[in-house]
Amino acid sequence: MSTVELTVQATISMILLVDPFIRGIFFRLLTENEPERRREYVGRIMVTVAVTLGVAALVGKELLDLVGIDLGAFGFAGGLVLTLMGFEMLFGGEPPRAQGGARAHEEPGPKSAEDSIVVPYAIPFMAGPGTITAVITIASAGSGWSGPIAALIAVGITVALIPVGHLLLANRLNLSPQSTAILTRFGGLFVVTIGIQLVLGGIKTYFGTE
Repeated sequence: MSTVELTVQATISMILLVDPFIRGIFFRLLTENEPERRREYVGRIMVTVAVTLGVAALVGKELLDLVGIDLGAFGFAGGLVLTLMGFEMLFGGEPPRAQGGARAHEEPGPKSAEDSIVVPYAIPFMAGPGTITAVITIASAGSGWSGPIAALIAVGITVALIPVGHLLLANRLNLSPQSTAILTRFGGLFVVTIGIQLVLGGIKTYFGTE
């Protein structure tokens, strides 16, 4: 396979896995209370995804082996975080009494996305174990540097598309409170599903049953 063919296939795979367009809907919901900070958050997401996948393309397999991190364990942990995040969205973000007592039913203040943008949104929601594995696989294909070059180009194009899906969609999509609530719950179900898939995939990878 030529470098051009590998690059085209790698780019298509990255765009489908990272999905910078559809995930823009969840970004809009996540930053509903801070629309003025969306550009800042998108910048963080782009840097995090670019660095994570770029490192994976260059030294991914070697780095994981060096520090003793199992990709299956990473997938399990990341999937668990995503699942919990999805359940919070699914049930309206209100904590149960067991986790807050009377305070759990006090009127909550506006939520900030500050602590959720890098983890779990950028990692592992966008640049998750599946994407990292794909990048490492692509970088290992071809001869010489053709694999890493194809992987880096694919990552670069995908990262460049993040503002298109996140900022244009987030800023131009006007929804009623009812529509936002429905989308939030539907998005929560979607995130829970992805999280559970990551957990199961991590278990299979860890125990070598794939």
